Amino acid sequence: MNTVKKTMNKRVIVSLALLASLIMTPVSAVIVHVTHGKAMSHAWLHFHVLFGVIFVAAGLYHVVINWRTLKYYLIGKNK
Repeated sequence: MNTVKKTMNKRVIVSLALLASLIMTPVSAVIVHVTHGKAMSHAWLHFHVLFGVIFVAAGLYHVVINWRTLKYYLIGKNK
């Protein structure tokens, strides 16, 4: 009997990272704004920066792994 092992697709990981950071970046920004000047504001600011970095990194990686499709879409629509 052969068992099929499914591996986690890198596109799924990138999409989930983009979704999570897309949700958490504005949430953390609001919390930083509300808690401005309090002790926990500094920690939330770090979370906000972290989610921003994750968003940019995952977005760039998304462009890299989908470059052929994006290039075809941009060039194909201009003709």
